[in-house]
Amino acid sequence: MSGTIPLKAQITFGKFQNVDMRVALVRAAPMATGTRAPSRYVTLDLGPLGERHSVAQLALVDERDLVGRHVIACVNLGSRQIGSYVSEALILGVPHPDSPDGQAQALPLYASDLATPGDCVF
Repeated sequence: MSGTIPLKAQITFGKFQNVDMRVALVRAAPMATGTRAPSRYVTLDLGPLGERHSVAQLALVDERDLVGRHVIACVNLGSRQIGSYVSEALILGVPHPDSPDGQAQALPLYASDLATPGDCVF
């Protein structure tokens, strides 16, 4: 990815506080079939908040590097239908340097192993 990406519009701190970001433990991350871009169907353990699933463009990240790790996920964006899957959370990430043009392959944002699933991110 080259060039400079402009900053997004400024928001208030109150609006930012409406975004519910949590620590989630990745339990499984097999490849999803039938999605527009190569993706994984990630099972997230949010501790006392239960389990959620995310369809995430993490195809360039080996499943062994995901399972058992703590990631940061937004959990209050509602559900999205992606192919035959329902995505209930958005795993936050940054662009993967090897992402092909037209895809948004990502590297997930990891949290410390000292964090607890369900912890609020602030």
